[in-house]
Amino acid sequence: MRALVLGASGFLGSYAGHALQKAGWQVTGASRSALRGYSSSIGLDSLRDVSAAITREPWDLVMNCLAIANHEACEQDPASARLVNHELPGIWADEAGQNGSHFIHFSTDAVFDGDSTDLYDEQDPTGGSSVYGWTKRAGELAVLAANPQALVFRINFFGWSHNGGRGILDFFASGLASGISMTSFRDYVVSSLYVGHLFDLALGALSANGTGLYHLVSSTPLSKYDFGVTVARAMGADPDLIQPGLLADSPTLSNRGHNLGLSVRKLEKLVGRSIPSTAEGIQMALAERGAVMDYFGSGIIPGE
Repeated sequence: MRALVLGASGFLGSYAGHALQKAGWQVTGASRSALRGYSSSIGLDSLRDVSAAITREPWDLVMNCLAIANHEACEQDPASARLVNHELPGIWADEAGQNGSHFIHFSTDAVFDGDSTDLYDEQDPTGGSSVYGWTKRAGELAVLAANPQALVFRINFFGWSHNGGRGILDFFASGLASGISMTSFRDYVVSSLYVGHLFDLALGALSANGTGLYHLVSSTPLSKYDFGVTVARAMGADPDLIQPGLLADSPTLSNRGHNLGLSVRKLEKLVGRSIPSTAEGIQMALAERGAVMDYFGSGIIPGE
C-alpha cells in the first residue's frame, strides 16, 4: 500500500511517515521544507505543485496534513488561511478521488466555540471564534462536497517533535526533567490524543470503509493543567512543578474556546473498539520516545 503525505515536514505530517511506515505502508512525503525520517519525498516549490504530486502516481491514500494551524498567523493573514485551510483541500480531495486514491483530511476541535459543558458530537452546530476555526470548518465542507468518500477527522493531538521544542509534551517533559516550575491553564479543556493512537485509528477507520466526518480525539478530556500533572506522574516527576493558570487571564489567546471536549462514540462504533485516554497516550509516548527520535534522525533531510 502506497501513501502520499501532504505537509510532511509539519508537526503532524512528520509523524505520519513514522506511523504509516510502522503499519507497513510505503510512504512518500511532499513538502516545501526539509523532511526528516521519510525515505521517499517530493519537493514542492509552491502550493501549485501539490496537484501534480497527487496525480503523478496511483496512490492508495493521500493524507492531507498541510494547514496553517497557528491561530495568530491565521488572524494576521486570513486570505492565506482561507486558501490553505479551506479552498485548496477541496481541490485536492477532488483530484485524489479522480485519481482513485482514498483521501484523509485533518480538521480541528477549534470549529466549536467551546462554550458548552457537554461533549460535542459531529452533528452539533459549529461556531469557532477564530479565523483558524472557521477556515477549517469551511475546509471540512469543501472536502466532503468535492469527495463524499473522503474521511475528515477533527483532531487535537500531542507528540514529540524532532527538535524537542514544538509541542506541549516536549514543554512539560523538558521542564519536569530539569525541575523547572511551569504554569498551565486549568480552564482550557481539550480531548488531546497521542499521535501514535491517532494514526492507528485513522487507518482503522480507513480499513472499516469509513467516509465522512469523525472526531478523532482521546476519550478523556483534560485541562492543560491536568495534562501537565499527568505527564509528571507518568515520568515519576514532581507534579507540584505544574502550577494552575487561567486562559481567561490571557487576552492575546481570547479567540480560543475553553471547553473543547469531543465525543468519540461515532468513531468507536466504526472501528469497533474503545478510544484510548490521554493518560494512555502519555504512557505510550514515553515508551516509544527513543524510536520516534531515531526515526526523526534518519531519512531525507534536504537542504541541511
